[in-house]
Amino acid sequence: MSCSAGGKAACGGDPNSTSGYLKKKGFVDVDRYYSIKKGDPHMYCYKDESQTWRAVEKINLSTSKVLTDFGMSPPALLIEEEATNSKWLLQTSDEEEILPWLKSMEQTGVQCLEPQEKICDQAECASNIYGFEVGDIDGSNVKLDKYKGYVTLIVNVASE
Repeated sequence: MSCSAGGKAACGGDPNSTSGYLKKKGFVDVDRYYSIKKGDPHMYCYKDESQTWRAVEKINLSTSKVLTDFGMSPPALLIEEEATNSKWLLQTSDEEEILPWLKSMEQTGVQCLEPQEKICDQAECASNIYGFEVGDIDGSNVKLDKYKGYVTLIVNVASE
């Protein structure tokens, strides 16, 4: 675990806190120093680690939900504070750094949720793939029943 993932605890400091730099994603991406202390339901945001005497933001984790976004590289935490309807998208600098943050958040009572994707009504009650029509690599619509009886591998190659 790097010092940025586990904060001072990973570097021989306070084992009751997780601190380090996370990238706050938004209109302008900003690196900020965040800290969670055991027994405190808040996550504090500081301009940098030398200015921990005055928080720039305070997130109430006890009234928040957290989703992990592994679709980003490196992964990010989406924190939704229900009381204020505020949202933060905080990106780690390395995939291994996300677990200590999640563990610290869970200890404060935050709800860490699995990402949920919307499923269309047709897919929700489908028993096989043969009733679907999809776009092929050339953009033409293809009915999947065309492949009945064949070993079929379906790959999503879409990008935004």
